[in-house]
Amino acid sequence: MKNTETFEIFGTDHVLTILFTLIISLLIPYLLKNKTRESLYTFTSLLAIVMIVNEFGKAFYYPYLYPDRYEFFEMLPFHMCHLSSFTISIFLLTNQKTFFNLGFFWGLGGCSMALTQPDVPFKFPDANFLLYFFSHGLLLFAIMLSAITFRNRPNFEELKKTILISIPVVAIIYLINVTINFFVDGSPANYWYLIKFPDGANLTAFMPDPPAHLPIFFVLGLLALGLIYLPFYIYDRFFTNN
Repeated sequence: MKNTETFEIFGTDHVLTILFTLIISLLIPYLLKNKTRESLYTFTSLLAIVMIVNEFGKAFYYPYLYPDRYEFFEMLPFHMCHLSSFTISIFLLTNQKTFFNLGFFWGLGGCSMALTQPDVPFKFPDANFLLYFFSHGLLLFAIMLSAITFRNRPNFEELKKTILISIPVVAIIYLINVTINFFVDGSPANYWYLIKFPDGANLTAFMPDPPAHLPIFFVLGLLALGLIYLPFYIYDRFFTNN
């Protein structure tokens, strides 16, 4: 379904979608708190598979639906939220904590920006709007399911490990951008927005033009990871005996 009305940030449809996403992502995991991983394994495995297939599928269905707006090489699964979906899906399938940590920090950082400053052209019920919020809603739901239902949380050492992993990942993503743009006309690759700013109203309006924005992106990324961890630090520091 397509809609030609221009998307309005924090318009009625945007705010209601954020609220709906938050309610579903928090309420259902809370109601499932008494369930074990084993009893929910079929559900979580299906969720993980749907997320993985969806991320790979974006490179095909976005250009198909919007050939004048998207192309294959700009929709490959290299954005932060793509990688977050992969890592949290791997956690749901394997229960390996490192993948939870990456999905948790990258996913919450990416989702907070994606949900509040979405790069969508048209209002609900446009297909782009629905696909965009469905994808990010799945990611947030999977993170909250992993954290609330299965009682996972990062510690400070895991935060440091996530930062150490993130630094070379950023460098690799930058090289992927440069390589694609060298070989493909039109320079379509802009993963993690390292090459140019995203469309729409967002914080980049206050930043210097690329590539001068990269140091600011780096600092903001560290601050975002620190803010995500801050509630756990406060709890450990003031509300436990450890």
